[in-house]
Amino acid sequence: MVNQILKIKKMKKLIATLILVSLFSFGFANEAYEKAMGLSIETSFQSKTISEYVEVANQFERISQIEKAEWLPLYYATFAYIMISFQEPDNAKKDTYLDQAQKYLDQAKAIAPNESELYMLQGFLYPSRINVDPMNRGMLYMGELNKSLDKALELNPDNPRVYYLRATMTFHMPEAYGGGAAKALPLFLTAEEKFKIFKPKTAISPNWGKEMNDAEFKNAREALK
Repeated sequence: MVNQILKIKKMKKLIATLILVSLFSFGFANEAYEKAMGLSIETSFQSKTISEYVEVANQFERISQIEKAEWLPLYYATFAYIMISFQEPDNAKKDTYLDQAQKYLDQAKAIAPNESELYMLQGFLYPSRINVDPMNRGMLYMGELNKSLDKALELNPDNPRVYYLRATMTFHMPEAYGGGAAKALPLFLTAEEKFKIFKPKTAISPNWGKEMNDAEFKNAREALK
């Protein structure tokens, strides 16, 4: 069974590589672009290790070098590096990964300055910055985090990932600072409702977070028992 899974993963990786090679050789057609993105997105959400995330981030960067007018490859490259930062125990390395994430995110914002998902992703990046040095960075980045999420909601009030992130931040914040499970529950509920009605713009548009919200919502409810 394990060998079968490994073979399937290797086959998917080979297919993705062949598609990218053909795209660099002959250029992107819209269908080919979406195919390459779809395979890379699938790989991204199956990734578990730092090296796997780095590899898929490099795939998205290569796609972005061809499709210079598209913000989505840069979005997913940013996402991969943020996920790496959650796994990296070395704070110095964590900041290096986050610097790389910010570079891609800034490039994406230059392409799509009014995209809600990019401001949400900026808000998703800041907690890792804070975790490197909570005492000194908390005040510095919390204000920026809230501004990013406010902007994301201004651009799309129905973006469920914004409510999920706000709920999670509130849940894990000390009650003395306005956090805790009781304060987070209404936000988790709103996120749950938004996820139920959310429809991504395309097959490769951001469509993650529901399972994360479900798990954290459950944790918050159990914390109040």
